[in-house]
Amino acid sequence: MLLLHATNRKNCPPGWVNSIRERVTRASHQALTAWIPPRLALVRRLGLAVLCLAPLSAYGLEHQDFTLENGLRVILVREPKAPVVLSEVWYRVGSVDEVEGKTGLSHMLEHMMFQGTPKVPSGEFHRLVGRNGGEDNASTSYDFTCYYIKLASDRAELALRLEADRMRHLSLRDEEFHPENQVVQEERRMRTDADPTGRFLEKFLAKAYGTHPYGRPVIGWMTDIQHFTTDDLRTWYQRYYVPNNAVLVLVGDLELEPMAQQVRRHFADIPAAPPVVPTVLPAYQPPALAVAPIGSAEPGPTEAQRLEIADKAVTLPVWYSGYPVPTLLTEGREDVFALDVLATILGGGSSSRLYQKLVMERGLAVSVAAHYGGYGRSWELLTVSASPPSTDNEDALAPPVDGHGGPPVAPPERSGASAGVTGVEALPLIEQIVQQEVLRLTQEPVSERELQRAKNGMIAQHVFGRDSIHELASEIGLLSLNGLDWVALVEGYPQKIAEVRAEDVQRVAARYLRPEQRIVGVLKP
Repeated sequence: MLLLHATNRKNCPPGWVNSIRERVTRASHQALTAWIPPRLALVRRLGLAVLCLAPLSAYGLEHQDFTLENGLRVILVREPKAPVVLSEVWYRVGSVDEVEGKTGLSHMLEHMMFQGTPKVPSGEFHRLVGRNGGEDNASTSYDFTCYYIKLASDRAELALRLEADRMRHLSLRDEEFHPENQVVQEERRMRTDADPTGRFLEKFLAKAYGTHPYGRPVIGWMTDIQHFTTDDLRTWYQRYYVPNNAVLVLVGDLELEPMAQQVRRHFADIPAAPPVVPTVLPAYQPPALAVAPIGSAEPGPTEAQRLEIADKAVTLPVWYSGYPVPTLLTEGREDVFALDVLATILGGGSSSRLYQKLVMERGLAVSVAAHYGGYGRSWELLTVSASPPSTDNEDALAPPVDGHGGPPVAPPERSGASAGVTGVEALPLIEQIVQQEVLRLTQEPVSERELQRAKNGMIAQHVFGRDSIHELASEIGLLSLNGLDWVALVEGYPQKIAEVRAEDVQRVAARYLRPEQRIVGVLKP
């Protein structure tokens, strides 16, 4: 379910939450479809009061969850699998908070957060972390900006010192800003402007979301990036980078009470700012509950809902589609778990319907995926994507890996009219089969065996995700930032998924995967 919306400053370690929306504008389609997001539960809203002072247990996790007088939410989780501690600071600001003419400002400030304070000069932040055997990174998204530092547990206080310092004393000088602004411009050129898939997906999202802020690239439009000033950044920093607009998460080999004392020592004297007024986003308008069954005679996307781009630089065509769906924070939130299961059945891995049909049986695609987020501030897209084999690559149909790191799985003999169809010629057949499988979901309940297989995989992924402190910290931080209860996430997700019935999957398919609501994008040579 979880599709996070972020753009990274450097390569992220395993488990670090990355944006699909922004990432697809700067990464290959194969990398996009290979990424399998973690799952989140529907959880109750949570106020910013002191939640607990004594350790509590959630799925065996010892933790403290409290709020300082200046409004900083602090969550400490003891997870002593290895002698390391991960610190993450989450700020409630992202590209949705920007205005036209200033797109990409949040991402630009993310870069500048590493460019020095009076105590830690430009370039010294990374050197300090590196000299202490650690690593650091940052991520900007539509809905948030997040910074992390991972260090050995006996060096964890360094992370607190560095984060508290730049939360309060960022320099933002022209001599650091101008070269870093050039870095961001080059980042956009390399990951979007010079990448045909990146250009296509940026246009696809802009068309799908229209005037909604999710239709703007997180990195920003080039003309806006080129006209930023340090005054723009300083205003943004002073408004949003304040303790009462942030969540601090520490996970790893730590002692709860001593770590809480260290947090108070470094952060308690940072003054609170006036409350941040949340950005008002377009409300989700769910389709009517009483809908006629989707039939094959119903029209597909209108001309306004279709985007076709021919690009000489394209070597591997892409077929892409999206359906507007609710999230945990919008009307229709009661359908989130069923939509999560639906996406898994449709295109979530090598046992999914589309993978079996398009890759294994028909040989029409080399990659296929269905992705669903579920917790954005506003409505989002459930996407389905596929890439056909290249016309000049005989190895494109090589036996696929089994999806669990095992040996290649020998595909069955392919036959029929689609056998040997590759490249652009495969795109109409891919679209036809996707439409057929979506229609089938609306007309027939999935079998109990198929439903249970999908749910078992989702629950297993959720449980095994606990092995990564990056994934655990990121889940906790994101949910907490959105006002959702992370304890309910950890404890309740398996049960919520287990409760999804075949008729629930059929119901949400009929309600949301309607052809008149779909947008289709095609990228071809």
